[in-house]
Amino acid sequence: MRPDSPDQPLERVTPRRLGSLRLRLTVGVPLLTALIVGLVEWGHEAAASTEVLSHAAWLVLGLSAALLLLVEVLMLRPLRQLAAGCEAMESAPLPLTPEFAAPAPGRAAELDRIGHAMRRVQGSLWQQEQDARELRRELAQQRQQLEQARAALETHQRELANLARTDILTGIANQRVFEETLRREFKRAQRQRGLLAVAVLDLDQFKQFNLTHGTGVGDQALQRVAALLTERFKRDTDLVARLGGEEFAALLPGLGMAEAQGVLESVREELRALHLPDGRGDLTLSIGLAAASPAHPYLSAQALLQAADEALYIAKHAGRDRLSLAA
Repeated sequence: MRPDSPDQPLERVTPRRLGSLRLRLTVGVPLLTALIVGLVEWGHEAAASTEVLSHAAWLVLGLSAALLLLVEVLMLRPLRQLAAGCEAMESAPLPLTPEFAAPAPGRAAELDRIGHAMRRVQGSLWQQEQDARELRRELAQQRQQLEQARAALETHQRELANLARTDILTGIANQRVFEETLRREFKRAQRQRGLLAVAVLDLDQFKQFNLTHGTGVGDQALQRVAALLTERFKRDTDLVARLGGEEFAALLPGLGMAEAQGVLESVREELRALHLPDGRGDLTLSIGLAAASPAHPYLSAQALLQAADEALYIAKHAGRDRLSLAA
């Protein structure tokens, strides 16, 4: 196929074409330079002279030589080297021999070692990904277990806090809660010059009752008494507590001696009529009552509670099953 065939999209650069291009540049560059220098000199000199023409001729020669040298170095020489390379490749094509078709034995072994190393790296990366996935799964399980443990701990803490303020057997307030509430209500009654009644209630001969009927029946009796007191004293401000053993207490804010006495007498009568499970005997109740008021103040909450205890002692020694008032 000829180089200038229309089927070839790009014309091949040949030495003949490079020679023609060099000739055209050798003629064209001096002419263009002479034209530019003539225009410049004509603008600066009014009339031509021998000295001016000589200066212009040397200037044209110098500029033309410089431009031709730049064109030779920057364009013609690279084109000539490119043409020589193309001719060399066309005249001596690279044969496809077994040496090029397959790598040398040493090179093949090296490629095998590289491929084996890459497979080992891929296997290691896959294993690391599996280990990371398993670790994430274990962390998620541990996080879930930690959340469950935290929730259980909070539940236990609430239960412990509730147990610390509740009597386990009867479910009503314990002595600690009663004493805290008594101090708070006593200070409030002092500030507001209000009324505050405190009653201490004790089951009569309860130890003998336990010996006769057993501690199981005795525990049931304590639970029945606690339920009766809770039912009778159910205002928001009332508080019923078990002080220990068979002794209970009732805190009645806003009630004076007379009002509290009437309620407690009815409680004592209801307890006497309350038959225990399986009809195993009856219980009676001794009560000591003290009430603080502006007309009958107490120095402290402890003094008010002690007055109720002393009244209970009097009721016990007066024959039991009765209510005694503090002096």
